[in-house]
Amino acid sequence: MSLITFNKVNFSFGSRIIFDRVSFQIQAGSKIGLIGSNGMGKTTLFKLITGELKEEKGNINRQNNLNIGYLPQEFNFQGNAPILDFVLASTGNRKELESQIFRVQNQLSQAQNQSDKEKFGEKLAELYEKKLLLEERFSSHKAESILHGLGFTTAQFSQPLDTFSGGWQMRVLLASLLFSTPDLLLMDEPTNHLDLPSLNWVDEYLDNYSGALLIISHDKEFLDRNVNRIFALENDGFREYKGNYSYSRELRKEEEIILENRKKNMERKQKHLEKFIERFKAQANKARQAKSKAKLLRKMEEVETIDREEKINFTLPEVERSGARTLHFKNLTKSFGNNVVFEDVSQLIQRGDKIALVGTNGSGKTTLLKTIAGELEADRGQVVAGANVTISYYAQHQADLLNLDNTILEEIKLTAPRLGETSIRTMLGAFLFKNDDVHKKIGVLSGGEKARVALARLLVAPGNLLLMDEPTNHLDLESTEILADALGNFAGTILFVSHNRSFINSISNKIWELEDSRIREFPGNLKDYLFHVKNNSPDEVDSVMTGDKTIQKADSDSEDNDRRLTKAERRRREAQYRKILKKYTGDIQKKIAKLENRIETLESENELLEKKIADPDFFGKPEYVDSLKQFEQNRSKLEELMGRWTFQNEKMEEKMEEVEEKRKEIMEQD
Repeated sequence: MSLITFNKVNFSFGSRIIFDRVSFQIQAGSKIGLIGSNGMGKTTLFKLITGELKEEKGNINRQNNLNIGYLPQEFNFQGNAPILDFVLASTGNRKELESQIFRVQNQLSQAQNQSDKEKFGEKLAELYEKKLLLEERFSSHKAESILHGLGFTTAQFSQPLDTFSGGWQMRVLLASLLFSTPDLLLMDEPTNHLDLPSLNWVDEYLDNYSGALLIISHDKEFLDRNVNRIFALENDGFREYKGNYSYSRELRKEEEIILENRKKNMERKQKHLEKFIERFKAQANKARQAKSKAKLLRKMEEVETIDREEKINFTLPEVERSGARTLHFKNLTKSFGNNVVFEDVSQLIQRGDKIALVGTNGSGKTTLLKTIAGELEADRGQVVAGANVTISYYAQHQADLLNLDNTILEEIKLTAPRLGETSIRTMLGAFLFKNDDVHKKIGVLSGGEKARVALARLLVAPGNLLLMDEPTNHLDLESTEILADALGNFAGTILFVSHNRSFINSISNKIWELEDSRIREFPGNLKDYLFHVKNNSPDEVDSVMTGDKTIQKADSDSEDNDRRLTKAERRRREAQYRKILKKYTGDIQKKIAKLENRIETLESENELLEKKIADPDFFGKPEYVDSLKQFEQNRSKLEELMGRWTFQNEKMEEKMEEVEEKRKEIMEQD
């Protein structure tokens, strides 16, 4: 059953076309991810679905009485209703229903004649039935359960909505939408205000959600877990793919490769025909053939190709090498009144560490970053930076330090005067400032745009220790991946806070969990951490931590006494590496070799056929038609094989990155 249908819908802002003849359907129960670069029209599509914007051409058909819920990125809340009442009210005005029941009960008790008694009795029965149905489907227990899942305590249920911060208010709105279970739920960056525990809960809840979902998110793992279909707003228009986000990108790559190879083969065929025409058009005995081929050339259609968006990559500048012990804090304690955020925590950050700081909202992650950066003074303890350490700190308020009179380009140039404009523009492009955008004044930018400028300003001239608080909050999915690649290759050290699982997994080699006023350290990325927590008891979890033990070991070992590997040990590790290489890439290597042999055979065969077909003396012979047919069959097969060969090579590159990580682990193991 189709909830909503777009039929050749057009929409523009002035002369800029956003959607051109877009058609799709959203069925009941669909789970769809909406992707595309900033400015491609994701939020506009949401507003067309809700009816906030009206299509210019085509038509949008909605199911009768379609109930649509919409979670925007930002929302201005008004009112002081307790948050539980706010959630309950999303399914109807319960207080009004109870008032009606009370009013009719009074009317019934005061009724004098039988007719009035029957009338008020029937009305009261209807109201009680409504109340019963409401409680059965939308019970207070369910609303409380959702609020608990999103991180609220029972004591907070009675607190007025306007006493909460913006992020927690957005959680209340999300709770009200999940509680009301609309037929179609639109969610624009739903993970922005969630910590890991609440994000895990949302994953489980959406897995059993009965309504249809359309989700925008810059966390590709969140999309992979929760959608099975993708709407993609690409440079070449609207595209629809089956599968989750990662699978849709594989399909997109194959689509690009096949169309590009088809275009190359078409161009090759056109050149061949042009050569024949040019060679024989003046010869009387070949003029008719040349004319026939010219007619064929004119009929050849232009092959559609995918308009690829230029891939932006940037590399962070080289930084001075710091000491092995990059930063060390001992017995660090910080409180706000009676609220102890952390107490007597001691940790060591070593050169090259990329540490994700995780914990529930309010556990003190931002406070710890500010204390390490020197923006807050600790109540007790000390932070000691190692040799040659320079700290760069990114926080949301960094945007307040920008010069409002400067253009974006001027602001970045002030920070990195020696960096060329091309390099600056490349980095700004990664942060969604392209072409003439770089000449906008800082003063006219939105809060999110200013935050992106502040992030770019930090990264054009970074220190060798980066402290970063939610760096992906105002980035789209593609920019998040670009930033993850750059930070993953950064030669310095990073301590960061993020709610984006895929971003954490791309970068981190350690996890710091800040809970109950203490820090526990886990080796590996977020997947490793979640595995430890899920599959081990608290005592076993403590046994995989490092934490203070790392400090003790570092204090006792000299930096100059790295253990030397024996020849036998090195050979053993290299053999282990070769075994892993074969395991990860063996099958792909066989496929590539097989494809290359088939491609070489067909190309050699077609070279001979092409020479025969181009020979005017061969034209008209009985074998000519068979040779031409065989040439076309080979050409078509080559197109398919080249697409498969390119795809397998890209898979090989991805596997080799995994193998390289394994090799590092093997060579660095104790």
